Amino acid sequence: MFPEQKRIFFAAGEISGDMQAAHLAAEMSRQNPNVRLYGCGGERMQRAGVDVQIETAQLGYVGFHEPARFRRPLREVRRDLKNLLRAERPDLAVLVDGDRFNDFLIDHLHEEGIPFVQYFAPLVMFWGGWRTRQLARRATLVIPAFPSELEIFRRAGAETEWFGHPLCETVHAGSDPSRALRIAGLDPERPVVALMPGSRWHEIASFLPTVLAAADKLRRRHPTLQFVLPVAAPHLRKPIAQQLKAVGWEGAVKLISNDIYACLSKCELVLLASGTATLEVALLGVPMVVFYRVPLLTYLAARILLSTKFIATPNIVLGRSVVPELIQGDFTSDRLAEEALAILDDEGRRQTMRSDLAEVR
Repeated sequence: MFPEQKRIFFAAGEISGDMQAAHLAAEMSRQNPNVRLYGCGGERMQRAGVDVQIETAQLGYVGFHEPARFRRPLREVRRDLKNLLRAERPDLAVLVDGDRFNDFLIDHLHEEGIPFVQYFAPLVMFWGGWRTRQLARRATLVIPAFPSELEIFRRAGAETEWFGHPLCETVHAGSDPSRALRIAGLDPERPVVALMPGSRWHEIASFLPTVLAAADKLRRRHPTLQFVLPVAAPHLRKPIAQQLKAVGWEGAVKLISNDIYACLSKCELVLLASGTATLEVALLGVPMVVFYRVPLLTYLAARILLSTKFIATPNIVLGRSVVPELIQGDFTSDRLAEEALAILDDEGRRQTMRSDLAEVR
């Protein structure tokens, strides 16, 4: 147990980190209601009892340099974080996910002599051991998501422990998925395809038009198909709705924020951007097609630095290609529709994929 009135600072710089931080914070509060949890993150952390003084869950990005639209907000957030940590110095900091965002905090906390834990650490099995060096030298404890990463961190000199993957505790279909579909305005007797273009601003802007164009091709082949799009955070609902309206799909895609796992579990297929969501869908056992696209220079650098040939976490975990991946130039509406139809039109392939995905948990 933590002594009374200990102050623990939480930092989550994107939506997936906000979710994982909330899960951890809720359990910490349950074990010791007197501990003070505060910091930066999003609405899930707030609901879990964290005093979120700086909103940062919307700042997630992919690449080696932040997008231009984020440079000023990131500068302001970094200034505000320094002021917050100076005004209320924590006994411990917990950095969650969001390695690009947390790089600044790793340096600052180290300079200030504030001990910190890296929870849901960056996927070094994806990026390779070179990502561990700064973290290993400075973190009091590293808690990775996957057991295979323990030895990588230990070789770099980190104090590290593994306690299981948190999604195994949180991802469940629920007792009545059909009811969840009806509440969302969908017919449980008709096939459903989920569209998940990502949880970052630039992913919605870049990927959703391609995904909707592919969905239109699917609907032409299978007119009974229904489409659902889980909204990862409230600030994404407006840009998603604007894109749906722009292409005449307003009302044709059901936007959902509740019972997401229940609805996804009843889907025939999910079209989704690479990220934590691929593992969530895998744990539900739902067939999927994974896609991603980054600026050319980022892609060329990643090809040199990545330690795996896969981008979808289920493929990485299983060590083989189980779900299709469309990367860079392969991610087009034609290719996405082609891969999707190959799965939708082949019950045997869907069953094989479900069996393979059952190994992930």
